[in-house]
This record gives sequence, C-alpha cells and structure tokens, in this order.
Amino acid sequence: MANEVTGTVDDKDGTLIVKDSEGKDIRYTKESDLLAVKGSRDALQAKIDAADKDNGKAEAESAEKLEAAHQKTLKAEADVERLSGEIAKHTGTAAELEKLRAELETAKEAGKSTATELLELKKTSIISIYKVKPEALEGKDLDGLRTFEEVLKSITGPGGNYAIGGGGGASTLEGKSPRELAAMGYGNK
Repeated sequence: MANEVTGTVDDKDGTLIVKDSEGKDIRYTKESDLLAVKGSRDALQAKIDAADKDNGKAEAESAEKLEAAHQKTLKAEADVERLSGEIAKHTGTAAELEKLRAELETAKEAGKSTATELLELKKTSIISIYKVKPEALEGKDLDGLRTFEEVLKSITGPGGNYAIGGGGGASTLEGKSPRELAAMGYGNK
C-alpha cells in the first residue's frame, strides 16, 4: 500500500513543499528554475574568465610602461651622478663649468619628470588592475605604491578583489530562492 503524499506550493518562489515521515519540510524546485540558475552561473563564470584575461593584458601593458619609465629614471639618475662628479673634479674655465651646471640642472629636471611619470603610471596600473579608488593612492610615494600593490596581490583572488567586495563564490548564493538566483544571473537585482 503506497503512502499518499500531500504538499503545498510556496507562492513566493514556486517551490513544492511536502512533509517527510518525521514532519520536516522538503522543498522541491522546478527544473526550469534549476536550469536557469545553472545557466546564470555559467554566464557569470564566463564573465569572470573574460575579466581575468583582460586583467592579465592590462597588467602586462602596465608592466611594460612601468619598466620603460623606470629605465628613463635610472638613466636620468646616472646622468646626474656623472655630471655631479665632473663638476666636482672640473678645473676648467668658468664657461665650461656653467655649461656643466646647466646640463646638471637639465638632468635633474628630467629625473624629476620621469620619476613623476613613473609614479603616475604605477598609480594608473594599480587603479586599472585592482579597481581601487584613486583617493586610496593619494600621498603615496613609489615605495608606498609597491607595498600597497603587494598587499592587493595577496588579497585578490580568482573572481574578484576581496578588498572591494569581489569574489564571494557560493556564499553569495546561500539563502536565495531559485527565482532570486535566476534574477541575479540575468542581472535583474
């Protein structure tokens, strides 16, 4: 003799609720809702994969620009050092000395300019790769930016930057009805 099963439909999310032999609720979800959630998860994963690929490209381009600016800075610093040494040991005419001083000032200005350019490129790189607000980088020098970037690297995982609310994985799906999950998947929050 078969047991008769009775249940009710939850008007809120369309699930079927039946009682088991112990009186506990068991919820059954429509297959279409489950397929919608799976489809939205696949779409979100594709977006995450595309974002990871774009971040990789941006990081490579930023690294290239940073290296070029760094090389310019090193060259300018070497010029300053060389010219300072020449001035210190130079015993030539006043005109030659003034010429060397002018070259030294030009080299110092070039060094400041490339250092500023390197600092701005590093800020731009951090902003574009880690999606932080520019205000978070205010007042930081190059060493401060490097340290800040290392911290960001340690808290950035697959699927997003945990420092700005990214990532989350399955925990963001817990407690949501199938209908809510499907709406999330289609971007209708």
